[in-house]
Amino acid sequence: MSALLHLRSWFKPRVYVLSGLAVLLSLSTALAQNTVTGTVNDDDGNPLTGVTVVEKGTSNGTSTDITGSFRLTVSRDATLRFSYVGFQTIEVPVNGQSSVQVKLSTDLARLDEVVVIGYGSVKREDLTGSVSSVNSENFNVGPQLAPQQLIQGKIAGVNISKNSGKPGGANSVRIRGGTSITASNDPLYVIDGVPISTSAGVSSANIRSGSQNDFFDQEPTNPLQTLNPNDIESVIVLKDASATAIYGSRGANGVIMITTKKGRIGQAQVSYDVSAGYSKASNKIDMLNASEYRSIHQQLGLTVDDRGFDTDWQDEVYRTAFQHNHYLSVTGGSDQTRVRASVGYGNQEGVLLSSNIEQANARININHAAMNDRVNFDLRLNYGQNKSNQTPISNTVGSEFGSSLNYESYVFNPTYPVYNADGSYTQILPFRTNPVSYSTQILDELTNKRLIGDFSASYRIFNPLTFKVNVGYTNQTIDRNSFVSKDNPQGTGAGGFASVQQLNDYSKLLETTLSFKKDYGAHGFDAVVGYSYQYFLEEGLRNTANGFLSDEFKWYSLQAAKTISLVSTFVGSNTLISTYGRLNYNFGNRYFITGTIRRDGSSRFGSGNKWGTFPSAAVAWKISEEEFFNGRIFSDLKLRASYGITGNQEIGNLNSITTLGASSNGYIVGGQRITIVLPEQYANPDLRWEETAQLDIGLNFGLFNNKLYGSLDYYRKKTSDLLLRIAVPSPSVVSTQIANVGSVENKGIELELGAELMRKPNFSWNLNLNFSRNKNEVLSLSNDLFASDDIPSAPTQGQGLSGTFSQIIKPGLAIGTFYGKVFTGFDDNGLETYAAEPAVLGSAQPDFTYGLSNYLTYKNWSLALNIRGSVGNDVYNGTQNNLGYLANLPGRNVSTLAVSSGVSRDQPKVFSSRWIEDGSFLRLDNATLGYRFNMSNTAFSSARLYLTGQNLLLLTGYSGLDPEVNSDVSGTGVAPLGVDYLAYPRAKSLILGANLTF
Repeated sequence: MSALLHLRSWFKPRVYVLSGLAVLLSLSTALAQNTVTGTVNDDDGNPLTGVTVVEKGTSNGTSTDITGSFRLTVSRDATLRFSYVGFQTIEVPVNGQSSVQVKLSTDLARLDEVVVIGYGSVKREDLTGSVSSVNSENFNVGPQLAPQQLIQGKIAGVNISKNSGKPGGANSVRIRGGTSITASNDPLYVIDGVPISTSAGVSSANIRSGSQNDFFDQEPTNPLQTLNPNDIESVIVLKDASATAIYGSRGANGVIMITTKKGRIGQAQVSYDVSAGYSKASNKIDMLNASEYRSIHQQLGLTVDDRGFDTDWQDEVYRTAFQHNHYLSVTGGSDQTRVRASVGYGNQEGVLLSSNIEQANARININHAAMNDRVNFDLRLNYGQNKSNQTPISNTVGSEFGSSLNYESYVFNPTYPVYNADGSYTQILPFRTNPVSYSTQILDELTNKRLIGDFSASYRIFNPLTFKVNVGYTNQTIDRNSFVSKDNPQGTGAGGFASVQQLNDYSKLLETTLSFKKDYGAHGFDAVVGYSYQYFLEEGLRNTANGFLSDEFKWYSLQAAKTISLVSTFVGSNTLISTYGRLNYNFGNRYFITGTIRRDGSSRFGSGNKWGTFPSAAVAWKISEEEFFNGRIFSDLKLRASYGITGNQEIGNLNSITTLGASSNGYIVGGQRITIVLPEQYANPDLRWEETAQLDIGLNFGLFNNKLYGSLDYYRKKTSDLLLRIAVPSPSVVSTQIANVGSVENKGIELELGAELMRKPNFSWNLNLNFSRNKNEVLSLSNDLFASDDIPSAPTQGQGLSGTFSQIIKPGLAIGTFYGKVFTGFDDNGLETYAAEPAVLGSAQPDFTYGLSNYLTYKNWSLALNIRGSVGNDVYNGTQNNLGYLANLPGRNVSTLAVSSGVSRDQPKVFSSRWIEDGSFLRLDNATLGYRFNMSNTAFSSARLYLTGQNLLLLTGYSGLDPEVNSDVSGTGVAPLGVDYLAYPRAKSLILGANLTF
């Protein structure tokens, strides 16, 4: 007991002392802290809502409320950093003040913004090349399935269109026109510094169905399909050679650089976005109904197979399609380590039966700085998976047996019911297929999985010199499983058939760079040199079988089939090794010079041409920085010019070497079949990449303190040594060969404008406009060894039309020029008449394209409107060319045009100018109305509700479903432009969503 009393007496005074010290410490801490309040306004005194206020050097921060006010506890010697989209970022020392009033100046042109340009970055105001960017604040608003749609209609010279309305369908992206005839015209995509492969090496860019008639849809997949658009921070488009030459042999078609969102300093912030909506087909083809079908048969004296029903088959296969999307992200971190992680899920039905896509994505970005920011580490991982059901909706049908759901919905007998009395599908054997039966008896599933990862480490050796190494890896697997029931007319003759295919793509990247950046008085230097090694491996298999006892086997047990009709495997690889360098020099922040060079070595080309050099140079003069410049009207004015050479290597891996293949013929020797192996392709050791030489002259400007800003560019680019498949002179086992033949030119002008039309306390209105005009012309189709007057392209499709072509490639004409008979009318017998000679019928190339974006706010409300249009582009209405003739009768329904036109039943189907239409259009791509709630005194930091309409309005004179089309196959290997044949119908969508942040 005495021991306890002694211990208590020992502790008591010491507890008092410790308590006193704690009180003094807390008082000193409190005295060192300072609660700062204030308001943030614009130049006109209007309060700014949502301005980010951060204590510099810490994770302590807040944002202004609807009145522009903020409250933040900071240290007495703190510096506050204020940043807001469209305004200049400023820093304000506290100096013990309890209240500060801050004014932010407009910077809509974002001249201080740092722009990623490939292996480096530069301030926007210091750019010498033609570079356009769109940040997440200015993306097209609303749920977007494809990352390309975020910037659709936003950038001059960048034409983005969906090939069809199919969920998850590919997007056609062209930057300053197409530079190639048979090689890829797709831009190079670079995600966080990792170049992404967009085309396969030894196989097609798509996986075909593998059915014996190949009638399944063959549209390529989107290379960005596994990347969630919500994870993207910015999209930067490099257009001229000054910007793209750093990517050498892959820069001819432009470069799209995607930067994903990174973690932010501060406490963990959780954001959840959810949306749901529905879609309906925006248009239909006018076909004869049952009564009209019976009547025309009677008028023509034809026997009609009349079942007594009135079925609108388009209504039967079209549906109201539903979708829902979910996205969850978590971000936070300290001065040293920042983390951002996200997951996403979406499910979208197509407006045609049984077509849909289901997507899931996961991503994590980790950034870590050490040794006072001398060492930086970045880790980025993205995994995406999507599964689509692709009921055959091919727009490439060429045979009668190879039919499709949408074709049958047009031509199937409208007097037939959907089902027989016993519940089975009505069919018209042997060739007509009930379109509804496609949804259950013909299956086509495609699963795409892709992992993209990269790790980079940089070390600042001393202040101006930094070394960086970047390691990247991608792994993509595409599985396609197809099945046709033996009970369906498409599979009856084969006893049902199935196909299993798999394509595996791998790539490995190693890059090292050494960068130097330093100013010496008025002289500024920014240089980078580097080395790059990238390896691609592709392997796949394709197995098909037919003759199944039961539909239950599907593609799960090909060995259960009577016949294994095809077993095929392939493997291929290619390597790209590069060295590169770039030097940016400026004098007095007025005069700028940029020089770039890249040396590429590619395994795809001939032994004598594996290496190529791609240089560029650019100059710029910032006139607004001159002493003589009067800035009362122009607040920014810069003149720039560039010239350089880039390449295109996007062909197969084996085109420069001799390849052998097993012939279907053989000899019987000793009772055994001996297979004949013959050349499939002759070697071409001189094969080299296409080269594009481009000149660009541009002007950047800002007026009225940059409340009106923009750029104007003129460009001219010539692509030579085109990679064309030309005919090999007879006698020869091989009929064609890839060679460098001919040239193509694109030239045009681009205009981009941005303006702050109004900013009041409760109302603002920002506008962006872009305009592009590109003229495409084929200059030559010959070289020293080969010559061709023209190349027919875009074969017409459908019964009675095969064997002819709708377009011609010829010197003096644009790619996509329609050529054929000139329709002059009908004679007295209802037969078509034509001019004596075939002629040019039009061009799929537009005269110009434009985009218009409006963003308006009123108090807590916001409205975004995005309009896009094209003028002067012609479209071949191949669908009506097939449906608009009475010769289809009996057996097939016809469009109402076949009756109203007065055409005779004796008139066969003919491709002519009758089917070439003006495809000019104006489209309201996106309209979003949003409301942001005041979440003061709640657990949420922000909450927003929005309603989005997509493809709400289309103004056009085109009579088909939609003038914005791209067919996907050609007998010449040339992708046709402006060919509308059985395209998947586009949909109008209405989507309700909410975003919560806490």
